[in-house]
Amino acid sequence: MNILRNEYPRPDYVREKWQTLNGSWDFAFDDDDRGLVERWHEGRLRDRGAEEIIVPFAYQSALSGVHDKEVHPVLWYQREFSLDESWANQSVLLNFGAVDYFSTVWVNGALVGQNKGGYIAFSFDITKYLVEGVNTLTLRVEDNPVTSQPRGKQLAKYNNFGCWYTPISGIWQSVWLEAAGETYLDHVRLQPNIEQDLVVVDYWLNQHQRNLSLECAVYLEDQLVSSHVLPLEERYNWQSDIIARRDGKFTVTVPDAQLWSPENPVLYDLVFQLKKDGQTIDKVRTYVGMRKIAVENGKVYLNNEPYFLRMVLDQGYWPEGIYTAKSIAELEFDVEMTKKFGFNAARKHQKFEDPYYYYYCDKLGLLTWCEMAACYHYDEEVSKNITDEWQRLVIRHYNHPSVMAWVPINESWGVEQLSNRQPDPRLVSHLQTMYHLTKSLDPTRLVIGNDGWQMAKTDIIAIHEYTQDAEDFKRRYAQFKADPYSKAFSHDRPIMLPGFAIEDQPIMVTEFGGVKIQDGNVGSWGYGHDAKDVEDMLARVEALVSAILEQPEVAGYCYTQLTDVQQEVNGLLTFDRKPKADPERFAKIFV
Repeated sequence: MNILRNEYPRPDYVREKWQTLNGSWDFAFDDDDRGLVERWHEGRLRDRGAEEIIVPFAYQSALSGVHDKEVHPVLWYQREFSLDESWANQSVLLNFGAVDYFSTVWVNGALVGQNKGGYIAFSFDITKYLVEGVNTLTLRVEDNPVTSQPRGKQLAKYNNFGCWYTPISGIWQSVWLEAAGETYLDHVRLQPNIEQDLVVVDYWLNQHQRNLSLECAVYLEDQLVSSHVLPLEERYNWQSDIIARRDGKFTVTVPDAQLWSPENPVLYDLVFQLKKDGQTIDKVRTYVGMRKIAVENGKVYLNNEPYFLRMVLDQGYWPEGIYTAKSIAELEFDVEMTKKFGFNAARKHQKFEDPYYYYYCDKLGLLTWCEMAACYHYDEEVSKNITDEWQRLVIRHYNHPSVMAWVPINESWGVEQLSNRQPDPRLVSHLQTMYHLTKSLDPTRLVIGNDGWQMAKTDIIAIHEYTQDAEDFKRRYAQFKADPYSKAFSHDRPIMLPGFAIEDQPIMVTEFGGVKIQDGNVGSWGYGHDAKDVEDMLARVEALVSAILEQPEVAGYCYTQLTDVQQEVNGLLTFDRKPKADPERFAKIFV
């Protein structure tokens, strides 16, 4: 059959031997939650009347072939697969790009593992569960419409409203198998140093063996730039001498490094080869961009030069696939159009995107902010769910040169009790925890503590304001400058929390605009009063951008938004990606 998503799914960490598991799967709803008791994983779903679903599209989407918009909290998937004979005597890794929300996986009826988190990739070594010939993979997914799960813009109500949209459940990114050695390179962390023309490489193996070495070769346009060979000696922590350490660190030089930027997105290819007794047992291809992000004296710096951020909000929804693009060409198109509209950066809003989105940002040159999908209403369960998945997401996306900032919390979603007359004292601690937890994983990028308002510790003062009147914006901004603790903006919340001061952080307007054109549709939604037509929209956007640029200390902005999304129709593109005006007309405003 024709598989819509048949490309290698992880372009920033590539193995040569792989096999897609996208396409047709058996699929069943389990509304009575009988599957575990009845041990569905030990039999055939099709014998229980299973229907077909097309992976990797959520059952709510048209592309899945199911296209059911009702709430079904428990889902079952199953398919068969066989392996190529050349994979014999190798480890077989089962990879899921993303499954929303709680997954349990069996191979040939044996429990392989579980995963919690709707946006994070996960993998299992399934070698010991395989049999010769045909194997059966079964997946059970729980996705409850509760606000303690990180869900972003996926509504937990029966009907769409405002800027909350159709939810998705189950598999929504690619599933695939790949072959590696008995010992293999689990992951690497790449830290470019532009002052010293080198990359610090942290690596993790799945296990340590004797007589191993790790080779790293650096290429620019297929020309070898440098290489490094590291014998992997057996090492232990001082507290333990039982299991050898599986991690390590080394540096590789990049002489006369060409720096990465949106204007010059130079990528160096890296090839890692793990060898045992001189023979390659695992090979991985990735890449690195030599660049540096910093803030100082109220400005954002890229590669030690001040850099004004012209950003757009991008929510990553599509008419047929909801959360999942029909093809990687659609992801590439969104990045290309973002640049054509005059932006040099994008804030992927309330969603971690398909790996190819970040790949095209890296390749074509577009800075990105990565934002956690929100829970709503703080409690202990929210804290556990957010902190666990967030750490894994930061680690997973660390190596993308396009990623310049992390946004763990947006508009106090998940800590909304901050606005109570007597706020829960845990909430500020949670904000602080998310900031410092992120910095503990990645001190090289910016962290926006609470994008929009009620900010504690943060690297950027991030303001949201959707007034449609440029003069009104100026008045509100002047009041904020006079008193950052005042409720100057139309959302009626202070930008800074008591006890936290604006020091030398850059100030940005990280949401504004959202201009909607009159369309006569009762259900359509946008911010403020409608623009009469495209010309009125262009004039309003220009006035708002000019009002922001008049503020000398503002270091950048983020316009809402790139595309219409379902009932929210304030995009520069329609939901099916048609420009509402010539992109060059918008680019003249934003550039």
